[in-house]
Amino acid sequence: MSTTIRVPRELHDRLSKYAAAHHTSLAGAIGRALDAEERAAFWDDVRSTMGTREGVDELRGETERYAGSLKDGLDPNERWDDIL
Repeated sequence: MSTTIRVPRELHDRLSKYAAAHHTSLAGAIGRALDAEERAAFWDDVRSTMGTREGVDELRGETERYAGSLKDGLDPNERWDDIL
């Protein structure tokens, strides 16, 4: 399914130039731009959460809480390379 959207001529020209340079369609150029914006928003959220003292303390607490489960009684001589 497709639809038509109205964009200013300058934006259309920018999208066309980007699409041609990256060997994609106008829809592909819009999709890439949206993907980049969503990624940037995600990392902004991560930075705003983890950049706080509370966020860092929470992560440190979780790390310490689960650190003991890394070996959890596993045999240190057990090998799994026969199935990898």
